[in-house]
Amino acid sequence: MTSQKIAWVGTGGSSGITLNAIEDRIAEIRGDVGFTFIDTQPFNLRTGGLTTYRGRGKIRLASRGGCGMRSWTRSWSANMLLNGGPRMYRKLVRYCEELLSMGPDVLVMCHDRIYVETAMIAAARRMCVPTVLIQEGPFCNIGDGQAQSHALQLKAAIAPVVTAAGLLPPIPKYGCAGHDLLIAASESYRDRWIAVGVPEDRIRVCGIPRYDSLARARTLAGGALPKGERLRILYVVQPFAAHGKVDRGAAKSVLEMMAVALNQAAELFPIELIVRSHPRSNGDDIAALRQGLKIPLTDDRGGRSIEEAIVGADVIVGHYSSAILETLMIGKGAICIPIPKAAFAEAAEAEKQIWLTRIGLPVVTNAAELERALAEARQRSLPPINWDLIRDELGIVDGEATSRCAEAILKLVE
Repeated sequence: MTSQKIAWVGTGGSSGITLNAIEDRIAEIRGDVGFTFIDTQPFNLRTGGLTTYRGRGKIRLASRGGCGMRSWTRSWSANMLLNGGPRMYRKLVRYCEELLSMGPDVLVMCHDRIYVETAMIAAARRMCVPTVLIQEGPFCNIGDGQAQSHALQLKAAIAPVVTAAGLLPPIPKYGCAGHDLLIAASESYRDRWIAVGVPEDRIRVCGIPRYDSLARARTLAGGALPKGERLRILYVVQPFAAHGKVDRGAAKSVLEMMAVALNQAAELFPIELIVRSHPRSNGDDIAALRQGLKIPLTDDRGGRSIEEAIVGADVIVGHYSSAILETLMIGKGAICIPIPKAAFAEAAEAEKQIWLTRIGLPVVTNAAELERALAEARQRSLPPINWDLIRDELGIVDGEATSRCAEAILKLVE
């Protein structure tokens, strides 16, 4: 019989990997802990699917059908209102109580803003179960995002009226849902949370668990590639257009430019192009790139870890993916191809990319610049990087973040 029970809340992306790693460490420290993994990814209105989780815990799937919620649109708020507004939210909270019927001693999650997540927190409070939020990666927007698209601007204008009328619960800032423990990646993030009102004594700085592997994968790229040897390029896909984060036309133009540059570079030196799909990619995100390429490409569907993929390449190409930071931490070269700022639906998404352009890596905006950057990548010389800025986002990358998170959770439970 277990003395303690921990419930994880998976929300797609890398949340399952993060929670799985912490679970393994807790099991090493305390062998008598029971685990349950509650997967809320089926609630995702854009991608659906399941969260990747290979742990020892019992899996419980949270679904819209399970709580009687019908989906007519791709908007959470619109669907909640069409399903009855406050009545639907009360049903959602009761449904979350059923998902927590195992009676956990703590509820641990990586995200806390959409309705199923706030309902899970509300259910935990009713059951006197403490909650923990773990920052699973960089580029977290703690403030209120500024909408740039007309649709999101209209939604932002209506939201205060709807919440003030009690038709929908307010959406909290990230990390500000009243958790008993908030695990931050860095001192910089801790200060940002304190600035928006999170009590300092509820915050622990532990780093990012999934980046522990970066400390083990760190390598130094050797000298220039021998003449005739292929330049292995890893392109990290982001399904920004499919998710409505970037204007489709702007994304298509950038991909067409990339195809031109890669074709031109291939005429000067041998190239091997590997395309790493995003976990939530639908496979059509790079159609314009595929159509324009005259060289073959290899699909990487995520069968190996991102660290292994980076180590196996000579240079990584991306837009504003956190994989660019992982690449620099490992000691490899990276190239940033920014999407025009005006093309982003939300200013916060554009800010991630603007931040990346400031840290010192090559930034290219046209085919000639990309072709030149790829030629320079053959020399394997890393430019001066602003490591202080990177530490603000990643915290300490020393291979011990998972252990620190596990110990902080166990201390709260005990």
